[in-house]
Amino acid sequence: MRMNKQLKQNVWYEVGTEINIREPLFRLPFAVVLLYRILLAAKKRSGFGTRRLKLEGARLTFYIKPGDGLELPKIMR
Repeated sequence: MRMNKQLKQNVWYEVGTEINIREPLFRLPFAVVLLYRILLAAKKRSGFGTRRLKLEGARLTFYIKPGDGLELPKIMR
């Protein structure tokens, strides 16, 4: 079992993900709108910050700053 990483306060972490079948899903307008809606709802619930959202084909990268006491794996779920 993997140990949870201890996060530092006021630090931005880079997060990246790719669609398994390398389909350019994020090029579809409805997928981008859905992604933004999910991020906004998650921010309200978990209290974290995001910046530099970058969509390239099947790859999504952005920076995230967890709020006080939050763990990055729990936010990403």
